[in-house]
Amino acid sequence: MTPLPPHLLQQRRHRLRTRRQRRRLGMLWRLMIVGSAAAGSLWFLSHPNWVIQSPEDVHISGNQWLPDTIVRQQLPLSYPETLVQVSPQAIAHHLENNLPLSTARVQRQVLPPRLMIHVQERASVAVALLPPKRNPEGVLEEQVGLLDPEGLWVPMDSHDVLTQLPQLPALRVRGARQVYEQSWPEVYATLKASPVKVEEVTEIDWRDPSQVILKTQTLGSVHLGTLNDRLPEKLKALDGLRYLPQEVEMREVEYIDLQNPDVPYLQKRSSEASESPSSD
Repeated sequence: MTPLPPHLLQQRRHRLRTRRQRRRLGMLWRLMIVGSAAAGSLWFLSHPNWVIQSPEDVHISGNQWLPDTIVRQQLPLSYPETLVQVSPQAIAHHLENNLPLSTARVQRQVLPPRLMIHVQERASVAVALLPPKRNPEGVLEEQVGLLDPEGLWVPMDSHDVLTQLPQLPALRVRGARQVYEQSWPEVYATLKASPVKVEEVTEIDWRDPSQVILKTQTLGSVHLGTLNDRLPEKLKALDGLRYLPQEVEMREVEYIDLQNPDVPYLQKRSSEASESPSSD
């Protein structure tokens, strides 16, 4: 290869040097622009004018029966709160864990400064109680929550929250959380599909899985034994006894035993068991 003349080499070095300087200058300008934008955004969001002053600055949407006040009470915020300090993901996670919500979406709004929260509620079908535990004062208290059709139990830590709800499920369930998670979806689906109206059953006492007790509006206590694969038959037998109050003085009946749905019987308060009339 023929060597380039010295003046051409010098021109090429000059062009390369100029190109590198322009590249460095461009990178510096880009860093300055990005840094200025970040600093400006931080100042903008932390400016005293962009502060959530009170719960009224939190807008709730998507709720049908859960009041806005209850959602606001569960927010992990201490007012006043600057928007830059608020974590939308943490707030959404907290709401989903402490309220009967399937999803919660939280967004920050700058003008005017406020939090926008959109929620989707779970269909609560029962008030469910867990075994008592000791509170910080050492007193035993029942753990109260709401149960959805899939067996998810959402705690209601404060009884004040329950009293503020406009409507509570009429059904009450007592038992362990593991029982709800493992068995409730199938049991509730079976109950809904049975001829027995869900409204007729007021309570399911599941504290002893070997002796589950239904409490009904018209027939009183019904002992089902275990909720095995014969549950549809037991519920069908229970529906067959719906006219029993017209034939028997129910005040004299302590409970109805349906552990064997083929042979239902009444346990009288006098402790004398007698065959109950069965009907199809």
